Amino acid sequence: MKHTFPVLGWQGWTSTTRNSANELPIYPGADDESTPALPFVPAMKRRRLTRLAKMALYVAEPLNGEESLPTVFASQHGEVGQTVGMLDGLLAGEAVSPTRFSQSVHNFASGSYGIHFSNTQPSTSIAAGSDTLLMALIEGQSQLSADRDVLVVYVDEPVPDRFLTASEPQQPAMALSLRLSLSASMRLQAEVTDDPADHPRLTSVPWQVLRLLSGADGGAVMQQERLRYRWSLLR
Repeated sequence: MKHTFPVLGWQGWTSTTRNSANELPIYPGADDESTPALPFVPAMKRRRLTRLAKMALYVAEPLNGEESLPTVFASQHGEVGQTVGMLDGLLAGEAVSPTRFSQSVHNFASGSYGIHFSNTQPSTSIAAGSDTLLMALIEGQSQLSADRDVLVVYVDEPVPDRFLTASEPQQPAMALSLRLSLSASMRLQAEVTDDPADHPRLTSVPWQVLRLLSGADGGAVMQQERLRYRWSLLR
């Protein structure tokens, strides 16, 4: 089984440092708690955005173009930090903030994008474990047509330490957007394979895809939810 996605353009952001050659390392480093600047969003509205939503808008804005696009927003963990903070407050006897509650839903980034860019096109929000990026790309590809591109946006930030396991260590915040278009010459490919995984779960599929798009050589074999995929980029 092979999935091939036509990529017209992409944009990435991560909160961890690159190596000495200005390349993304195979294994991501620690999260530095930074947030991308959003000069295109008024300051008053910017203060109402979560870190995750700011990351999503940052990578989505350069790929917007003149026309509004259908969008697919994807995140493995979503606004888990907001949710956990709200639940901790409840345990401490605090009242739930309506604003914080609205920021905890999985489609907050999607809604923020629609509001800030006046986009009324269809939007889907997806979470599918380690298959999240793949499922988002499949969903985006299913909406493609000759006269309609689709914008896929993936965002995630570190989960609270209490949820970390040996098989899923901490990952830094990262965001990746891809504009899918039938007119694109570049192809991102995910093919099921029996080859052994290149990397243990010290990295993630979105991180390896971002490395490929940034110019890393070769491909990456990644163990996902049920299957192992070889990710590669055909330029």
